[in-house]
Amino acid sequence: MDRGRSPGTARGGLPRRGPRPRGFSGACRGDGRGPADERVPGGPPIAPRARGKARTQSRAGSPGATLLRLALCAAVAAAAPAVGAAAAAPGAPAVGAAAAAPGAPAAYRACSAAAIEADVRYFADDRLEGRGLGSPGLEEALRAVARRFADLGLEPPPSSAGRGEAGLAGAGDGDPLEAYLQPFTPPGHPPTANVIGLLPGAAERTPRAIVLGAHIDHLGRDTTLAGDQIYNGADDNASGVAALLAVAEVLAGRAPGDRDRAVVFAVFSGEELGRLGSRHFVEHPVVPNDELLAMVNLDTVGRLRDGRLYALGSATAREFPALLAGLNQSAGFDLVLSEEGTTGSDQASFLERGIPVLHFFTGPHEDYHRVTDEAERIDFAGLAAISDHVAELIRYLRYRDRPFTFVPACAETRRRAEALVGAPPRRVSLGFMPDFAGDSGGVKVAAVSPGGAAEKAGIRPGDVVVAIDGELVGTLVEYTAALRGHAPGERVRVSLDRGGEPLDLEVEVQERK
Repeated sequence: MDRGRSPGTARGGLPRRGPRPRGFSGACRGDGRGPADERVPGGPPIAPRARGKARTQSRAGSPGATLLRLALCAAVAAAAPAVGAAAAAPGAPAVGAAAAAPGAPAAYRACSAAAIEADVRYFADDRLEGRGLGSPGLEEALRAVARRFADLGLEPPPSSAGRGEAGLAGAGDGDPLEAYLQPFTPPGHPPTANVIGLLPGAAERTPRAIVLGAHIDHLGRDTTLAGDQIYNGADDNASGVAALLAVAEVLAGRAPGDRDRAVVFAVFSGEELGRLGSRHFVEHPVVPNDELLAMVNLDTVGRLRDGRLYALGSATAREFPALLAGLNQSAGFDLVLSEEGTTGSDQASFLERGIPVLHFFTGPHEDYHRVTDEAERIDFAGLAAISDHVAELIRYLRYRDRPFTFVPACAETRRRAEALVGAPPRRVSLGFMPDFAGDSGGVKVAAVSPGGAAEKAGIRPGDVVVAIDGELVGTLVEYTAALRGHAPGERVRVSLDRGGEPLDLEVEVQERK
């Protein structure tokens, strides 16, 4: 498996200076220009769009100066041993903690690839049986995260934030970890919980908080399969949880600046069954939804290839493209900005409330929702580089003075997403992974699942789905809506664009997993 690096390159195969991010076109781009005056408070522009390069401040401790420090220490951080690892559960392997780069100040620690690997391997271990909703394995994973939040000194959410229900099995009133759980019982599903940790800010201002989220549940065990029956979900989404914990470690290790706002670390349950946890979270907010600056989601970030990192939802705020381009100057990713993908994971629950969102993602692959999504296939060095990048983004968002400008041109996408709220989860799939970087005008096929509905019908990577049963599907939201209501085994007519030639195929839709 290509891990996106070669001997002698920087960690994760990333160049020292990043290319300009790939932009997007379409309605959600707003006026088509990033703000030339997007500034770090008190400093010069981050990313004047015409120049495409970041300017930084020399002032020690500023967000710009941190970019330079991270660029210097990231290369040595991969070799640093993990320190302070906390036991996840009695008898369980240690769940890692971030390590400081040798000689680097604690405030500018880079995330440790070795510690992140320990986290991913723990959460994707067979012993947790795929972290299916209601399973003992998922409960253990939730408690492991709660223990880490407690060890980091994060504060539990207030009791008013949707914590009035009974907790998970085995937890008593005297269990200190119970305070970090936000339990809920989705209709038709067993009880489960989100895990929430608060990093207070010194500044009391609006917007007064940021949410960094990742979902922890996966597909559990399928006893009908021969051989391996466990969907370990190493990339989806042990990788995102491991990255979130690494960022929490870095940020909790420094005192907040006098202009820093709070960070809400949220690990969601029930995402695979229709964003159950994030929907409960926005209905029982820790901080009022209208006082959130933005939500950043980490979902499937463990397969960095050729340095390519997707920033989905980057059209939801007018300032995002310039901001992301500026931060990428030190990180050096092949950064793809996309207006698509806003409804594919937990960020959609926040977008429905008018909150700007970003979803970091390393792209589709053939192991998506298959038992082959194992820890051995994760690029741990690349995941550490992404964690460093997200830590720097969150540090800037804490410091930023102004709210973001929610793009009105995204109203149609938002309206369609809101129409899906409360609807039953989509039950079927065509058996392929979409290309989330594609422009509107169809859903491009990035990878076809072996033996799945798409492969059996003759759909190929590179095809663009433009209609299902005559209903146009210009975006992923429309694609989801067109499949909603179908049952496994039903047949649909899929209209494709294959290299400029129209093609209609009949597809027997498969159960969505």
